[in-house]
Amino acid sequence: MKSFEQLSEDLATRRAELKQRQREQGAKFKAKGVERASVGKTKATAASQKAADDSRAALDRIKQMAAQKRAAEQERKAKQKERDDISAEIAASREQKKDEIEDNRQEREDDVKAKEKKRMAKEKKREELQKTLDAVG
Repeated sequence: MKSFEQLSEDLATRRAELKQRQREQGAKFKAKGVERASVGKTKATAASQKAADDSRAALDRIKQMAAQKRAAEQERKAKQKERDDISAEIAASREQKKDEIEDNRQEREDDVKAKEKKRMAKEKKREELQKTLDAVG
């Protein structure tokens, strides 16, 4: 059997060991807490960075799509202007041709009128000559 002194020493030793274990557990708990906080902070930073990158990428895509849309609209307007210019040229060409045809028709009518006038003048002269010949004869 143990003496009281040995028992006291054993109790003191056990208490000291318990305190040491408690200090070690406390230090481990603090270290784990710091590690968890660090990991959480790292994850939060990474998530924040990823969100920022995704946001920038989405913004870039939106800007690129807007630029493509503007370019397509400009191209469409340019093609429409080209078509309108061609249509205007065709219309002007038709109008010019129509004017030329009208001018030619008017010239022909004027020629016919001039020939008719000339014929009428000749016929009138013949009638006068015939009247003069009838009156003389």
